Amino acid sequence: MAPARTPRSSIPWLTAAVIALIAYGSLYPFNFKPDVHGGLFAALSQLSWARAGRSDRISNVLLYLPLGFCLYLLLSERLRRGPAVAAATLLGSLLSFGIEVAQVYVSARVPSLTDLALNAGGTLLGAVGGMGWAGLSHLMHLPARAEKQKRDPGAALLIGLWLAWRFAPFVPQIDLGKLKAALRPLFNPTFDFVTVLIFLTCWLVVNQAVAALVSRPRRLETLLLLIAAVLIGRLLVASQTFVPAELLALLLLLPMVVLMHRLRPRPRRAALVLAVVALLIIEELAPFDFSPQVAGFDFWPFLALVDSGWNLAAIDWVQVFGKLFLYGALLWVIREWGATTDFAFGVMLSVATVIEILQIWLPAEQASITDPLLALIVGLVFRSLYRHRGPKPLAGAPGNLSLRER
Repeated sequence: MAPARTPRSSIPWLTAAVIALIAYGSLYPFNFKPDVHGGLFAALSQLSWARAGRSDRISNVLLYLPLGFCLYLLLSERLRRGPAVAAATLLGSLLSFGIEVAQVYVSARVPSLTDLALNAGGTLLGAVGGMGWAGLSHLMHLPARAEKQKRDPGAALLIGLWLAWRFAPFVPQIDLGKLKAALRPLFNPTFDFVTVLIFLTCWLVVNQAVAALVSRPRRLETLLLLIAAVLIGRLLVASQTFVPAELLALLLLLPMVVLMHRLRPRPRRAALVLAVVALLIIEELAPFDFSPQVAGFDFWPFLALVDSGWNLAAIDWVQVFGKLFLYGALLWVIREWGATTDFAFGVMLSVATVIEILQIWLPAEQASITDPLLALIVGLVFRSLYRHRGPKPLAGAPGNLSLRER
């Protein structure tokens, strides 16, 4: 019998994507000066220790963090931890040096040795983060040999809804101003404990879905690729920015995955069901300032769309896909717990309906039939996917993970 093939790593492709993003953000708008002459030494003579503003300094560090992270994961396959960190920092510094020299020939860009030092520091911090990720990953004891994985169509749909939520409104905006705007919330970060827990719960659901789709040796790498895709989307999609609470949740994510990986399947899945129910309650009813007066209930779905003359641009796609993901997540984790699809569907639809009825007593909310209708739609889609499948068996359950964005 032939030995199982080792799955190819996607880290080189992720590293290449990060390098391309850095080069684009550093050299945009590529309007090279026609009147600059001289070779390398002439360009080096124009580098100075000019000090940038606080926001630019933070941006220079943040931009190279993912590069150091990816380079460490790439180099750690051949080098020990210390040399891998040093080599990653050196390679990141060389890339930064090349870009700073290239900026000599680009209008409206200021080449600076200060930027080079900050980029090197960001690469070093990213490499240290990669070392921490790799160390925690080893605690999972994932096998090196891939086994045949039974695909879960509901898990694929759930990940698709998550990405649609994060990439809405699906309008790319690729320029330097957008990159800086996306990073701006990180210059003066504020953290809300509840928001961090919401993000963490959503990412734990995503991790659980990944575990239902890919073989065990590829789970953490696939999760890392999804995280990278979402974060890159925050840089490139119009009106989207980084959320400090989300980044903090991502720092807590792998330790939580390791912890939940060590739990037995039943309590692990039960904890995830309770977490998703709590998330929905907080999202829809917080801050729970109920009023004794009853407001109206809108029985006409998608009223904003109707009032706009069926203009699809008037729809808040972030909100729509967010609700679809949360309702789908509740149905899916209940089914993962061992319930039938119809039972999970009924519980999810009941929760959505009860929450919407309770919003009648919330002055800041507009109770509507729209949310239960969205829950019904996503439930019917899941039900069609699982039409010929039984409930999820409890034995040999995969690990957990989740997070959500506002």
